[in-house]
Parts: sequence; C-alpha cells; structure tokens
Amino acid sequence: MAGNFEEQLQAELAGIQTEIDRLETKRRLIHELLTNESGAGSSGAPTAKPARRRAARRGGAPAKRTRRPRGLITGKVREFLGQQSGPVHATEILAFLERNDAAPQSAKPMPTLQSTLQRMKEMGEIQNTGRNRWALIAGGAGESSAAPAARSDGPPVVTSTTTFGARPLGNQ
Repeated sequence: MAGNFEEQLQAELAGIQTEIDRLETKRRLIHELLTNESGAGSSGAPTAKPARRRAARRGGAPAKRTRRPRGLITGKVREFLGQQSGPVHATEILAFLERNDAAPQSAKPMPTLQSTLQRMKEMGEIQNTGRNRWALIAGGAGESSAAPAARSDGPPVVTSTTTFGARPLGNQ
C-alpha cells in the first residue's frame, strides 16, 4: 500500500513539474514580448521594475497636474491689465501669471494664453493694440457696450453661421 501511495505522489509531482515548465516557457515568451515592445529589457525581476514605474507615475501625476479653478487665468489677466497704465506685451502677462501661480499648465503655455486673450478680446473685455500688446477696454469689462442694450427688448437670438431652424415665433 505504501508503494501505491508513493507512485501516486510521484505521478502528481511529475504533473506539477510539467505545469511549472509550461508556465516558465510562457513567462519567458511574455518577457521577450515585453522587451521587444518597450525596446529595453530588464535583466532582474521582470515584473518588479514596470510595477515600480507605474506606481511612480500614478503618484507623481496628480500632484503635478492639479486643475486650475475655472476663470482663474482670465481673472488674473483682468487684474494685471487693470494695474497697468498702458498696453502690456503677452510675455509680461505670462510672467505675471507664473509669479501668481495662475499660468496655463499646458506644454506650451504661450499659445494657451494667446487663446485666452483672443477669447477675452471677442468678449469685448480687452483690446489688442498691436505687436501682441494688450490693454483693458476703458469701459470696464465691456458690459456697457451697445450690442446687449439692442437685444434687451425681446428674447435673445443666437446668431450663427449654421442655421438649425426658423427664428422664434415671437420675433417674426
């Protein structure tokens, strides 16, 4: 009976060994694929280094890229231009934003600032006096312009280059 039990254990051990060999072959294949995919192989433990790298990315990214509050950049631009007596170049505006921890967080902050300045210009808050110099419009934030007063007699009508339907019945 002891011989029979020993044979069963030997058979079980052989089965486990073939499973280990199969998994080892699979591990080597996956390691080679990862090495070829990333372009650089790791000679030590193949799973430890990528896991450490992933953990470092997860921990570092949120601290570096916290989202700015909505309207922070435009508010700081208004504040800075309000303090100035004349037009200010966009690089000076960007330097002010960086000093006050309000600069755009994009890879290229100057084009992002240019977009913000252009949007503020379209809203009537600031004006471009030429050569990338910007100044606040004298009437405040552009709220006292004639365009909103003309629309106050009826419901607002959105003008667009694309028409999706007829105008509201009240205005016809």
